[in-house]
Amino acid sequence: MRPRLLATILVGYVAFILDLALVHFQATNAPSNFVPFRSMIRDWSTGGWPFIINFVGNVVAFLPMGLLPPLIRTRPMKLWQVLVFSFGLSLFIECSQFLSGRRVPDVDDLILNTLGGYLGFVLSQRIKRSSRAANTAGDSETHST
Repeated sequence: MRPRLLATILVGYVAFILDLALVHFQATNAPSNFVPFRSMIRDWSTGGWPFIINFVGNVVAFLPMGLLPPLIRTRPMKLWQVLVFSFGLSLFIECSQFLSGRRVPDVDDLILNTLGGYLGFVLSQRIKRSSRAANTAGDSETHST
């Protein structure tokens, strides 16, 4: 895909995530979580929808944050850059939730969102490798005929 189209998709997706995280699904009187892994352990042991929504949802929601930027940029992107972007966006969301009182901030969301960015980066590297391999195979076929 073209970088401009991917950049447009990324901007739209970030706007969607901000809307979802800051506007929809107002908080029930749940307390904020500032203890790492507390809600992950609780959701893991509970299982069911709380686990899927919190654990899987936070990871999957941030996959595009690690996937799209490396595919958009013409210069190679390093893992640490993707992690800073994912963590920074997640930190902005969690701080906004805390300050607005509309949602429940959770340090575990920072961890899971950053993990999602990492997994997206890994996926982007696989896509780039397979694309280069396909281009190399196509070039060799073109030159051999």
